[in-house]
Amino acid sequence: MNSNKVYITSAGIITGTKSEANQINYKIASEQYEPMLEHFQTRNVDRMSKLSLAAATVTLANRGVIIEKGSINDYGIILGTQFSALESIHNYDMEALEKGALAVNPGLFPNTVLNSPSCQVSIQFSFAGPVYTVCNGLTSSLDSIGIGYNLGKTNLSSMVLAGGVDEITELQTMMKNSDKALGEAAGFVMLESEKTITENEKIAEIIGYKSRSLNQEWRLSLGELVSGLILDAITSRGNDIDNITNISLCSAFSCRENEVFLSDIIKEMNYSGAAECLEVNWMGACGIVQVDEALKGIKKENRENTIWALVNVDKDKAVVVVLKAYK
Repeated sequence: MNSNKVYITSAGIITGTKSEANQINYKIASEQYEPMLEHFQTRNVDRMSKLSLAAATVTLANRGVIIEKGSINDYGIILGTQFSALESIHNYDMEALEKGALAVNPGLFPNTVLNSPSCQVSIQFSFAGPVYTVCNGLTSSLDSIGIGYNLGKTNLSSMVLAGGVDEITELQTMMKNSDKALGEAAGFVMLESEKTITENEKIAEIIGYKSRSLNQEWRLSLGELVSGLILDAITSRGNDIDNITNISLCSAFSCRENEVFLSDIIKEMNYSGAAECLEVNWMGACGIVQVDEALKGIKKENRENTIWALVNVDKDKAVVVVLKAYK
């Protein structure tokens, strides 16, 4: 099977903000996504699916893509999420317990399925290719981008929307176990192979994706493991490690542990460039927030071939996606 280069040709990311001075977490306001939904059927559709539809709308609009209803295509959707429909499941079950099963609106049942947001995007945008929901905890959206990259480079899909979404609810707040603020985010990048796009449509190239489960031994030497994954992702397709200009880390660790971990990675790689830790826990959407920041940085620097390494580490998994600027 031929191996294509895969490029990001568009992005659409919605992130939460603090609307009040004493607000702890970053919430997405209704005005950030509701105006994008006027042409969709959203009756009985939950907030997770609405956020996903809005992000997909922005991404497709930025690329100028219109898909005819009922068209035959191989376009794919890969959506990463840590909690997915947890709030909808909870609300549905609680209403059934309090009022009885016959009192629950059956039209709300589809919202209780974990892959409902990705399916809503697929159905309402007429994507006829593969549809996946990735639930790998904090690494979910970075994994979804990596899976989309693999679909593109192996010709299994000519266009893939890959990204992530998560929302803050009372349940998420109760399960929070770090010193970071929680943040809501929803976003996609459009991935296409070099065979379907022109030069001026390329924003950045994905040059590597590595995903590794962590056993007890690796958890004791994470800096060594992750630095190895980064270098392997960069060099596996002949790219130069000297072009690394930024390393972005998001993990399930505390802010202090993150700083120590990032220092270990830098030391193992003998790296002296820019490096940063995400200070907000964007849950399963961490990866898409990192990609958004990387694309902004690539546009600002406006230098060809610079490399950005994006790292996610959860309790049992480490994921690396590497982007190369395209000028």
